[in-house]
Amino acid sequence: MQESRKIPGTARGAMNAADAPSSSKSRRESDRRRADRRSRPTRPWLDLFSPLRRARGRRAADQAGYVDRYSKQDVGLLLAIFLLNVADAFMTMLWLHRGGREANPVMDFFLDFGPAAFLAQKCLVVGFWLILLLVHKNFRFAKIGLYASLAVYSALLIVHFGIVAFEVEPPPGDGAGGAVTLFNRAVDRTATE
Repeated sequence: MQESRKIPGTARGAMNAADAPSSSKSRRESDRRRADRRSRPTRPWLDLFSPLRRARGRRAADQAGYVDRYSKQDVGLLLAIFLLNVADAFMTMLWLHRGGREANPVMDFFLDFGPAAFLAQKCLVVGFWLILLLVHKNFRFAKIGLYASLAVYSALLIVHFGIVAFEVEPPPGDGAGGAVTLFNRAVDRTATE
């Protein structure tokens, strides 16, 4: 009969680390006691309302994956970018009201339909891309995209504030198209109502 050695302070029947089988050593090294209890990884869209939500991976290898709970920092970053986008839209509308011209041809196209279409398109498109970047936030390119968006919108707002602070006037009669005329008419209509 094999005699087990009792180590003071250990539970009854517990083995010494030296007595442990070699298979438990390999399990301890990988920090996996058994198979992963999740049958599948977190999916980017379908697990948003699942009761088994997680904010980050448990192991270093799981850090570049999808999560379905977001930190206050993530939400704050998203909100900051979105608010900077809205501020950019309003400063652009102020520039157009003063007689300026929209440099982006896509946004100029939406200005032909009026200021409401311009604002809706700007908010919806940027909002969609921000949500897409947030879902992929643990991946390198999404992180770069989020922080690059913050930097670009911050720089745009600094330019807009510089234009207002130094009272820069739009160039006279550079052939600004119908979008500016429609925009000014829509603003004048809402101001008289």
